[in-house]
Parts: sequence; structure tokens; C-alpha cells
Amino acid sequence: LNGLMRWKKRRIEFIKCIVVRRGDNFLRNCFAMILFTALKLPNRISEQISNIQRGVAGTRWSVIDNLHITTCYYGDVDFDVAESLDYELARYPLPSFEVQLEGSGHTGNSPPLTLWLGVKNNKYLYNLNQYCTSAAKRAGLVPEKLYYKPHVTLGFLSEKTPLERIISFEKRTSRFNSAPFLIDEMILYSSHRRLSKNSLYKLEASYPMVLS
Repeated sequence: LNGLMRWKKRRIEFIKCIVVRRGDNFLRNCFAMILFTALKLPNRISEQISNIQRGVAGTRWSVIDNLHITTCYYGDVDFDVAESLDYELARYPLPSFEVQLEGSGHTGNSPPLTLWLGVKNNKYLYNLNQYCTSAAKRAGLVPEKLYYKPHVTLGFLSEKTPLERIISFEKRTSRFNSAPFLIDEMILYSSHRRLSKNSLYKLEASYPMVLS
């Protein structure tokens, strides 16, 4: 779908949403979407990652279809702004580039929150993050001013996760190193929370890259 038809379709879904939603959160769920842009991993890389997602009790592991590298998180965005964001993200052609995953770690300290795989230093990823941030500002959004550290989230930890298992996992995966892989598309996703399950990521728009 082109941009105009895509967002018309989303508005139809919005009307259906108002009709069927119930409860305190229906306004937030219907009037806005949680949006982020990301790079989807090749199947062979995702399968390699799924083989190491084990050995840490109490972890809600990311399902294989949800594995990605975030380029920018936009938060709650209403439909009009989402349409503007889509336009701004598609405004200029983006160059393709290669990415390589290496190393592992966790976010949070008291308690740890997530497990992740790192990305080998890559200037193109940082440039892409800046591009997405600029597009968001032109669309009227104010992205959070966070230090950008590209990574792949492996799983979400619970308060009951034993610290020694996290340490053991990081020792085991500290030398993780994928083969380089080509990135030739960026995707705009909406995120939909589900109780006791992985969030559902829905593709809203895609931005093919120019082979460089």
C-alpha cells in the first residue's frame, strides 16, 4: 500500500477499535500506537540466536520473529503524526550496509532487566539513528534523548532470575560473533502489549535501501 492508503486503512481499524474496545485503556489503544523503527535480522542469524536463548530461569525470551535492531523508538504516536513520520522516514533514499553481532550483556542493575547481544561498532547504524531522530522531529515528535547503543534484545528478566545464571549466561555468550549480514530495508513497527506473552510487532511501513 502507498502511504495515503496505508493510513486510511489504519483509520478504519481505529474505528473498529473504538467499537470493540472496553476498559480503562481503550482510548490509549485506539487513538495512538507505540511505534519504533528497526532492522529485521536474516533468518539464519535469528536461528543462530535462538540456539543460545536458554539457561536463565525466569527469563521471557524474545520469540524469533521479534528479534531486531532498533534504530529509533518513538513511543505513543497518534495517527496523524504517524502518517507524517512515515512521510519523513521515506523522504530520502537510505544506503544499504553490513552489520555484525558480537558480545552480550544486560540492561539494568537493581534488578537486571534484559539480556542482549551487541552490535560491532558501525557508523552507518549511528547515522541511521540520527536520520530517524531528525525525521521524528520534522514530524512533530520529541524522541527521548538517550545514548544510542544498538543491540538485539534476547529476553526480559524477572525479579526472580538468579544473578548467578545471568553471569553464567554472559560468560557463555561473551564471545558470540555472527557473520556479517546485509541490511537493505528498515521497517516501521507498531508494538502491541499482550499479558504474559511477547509483544506483538506489526509492520506498518517499510523503507527499502539503495544498494551501495
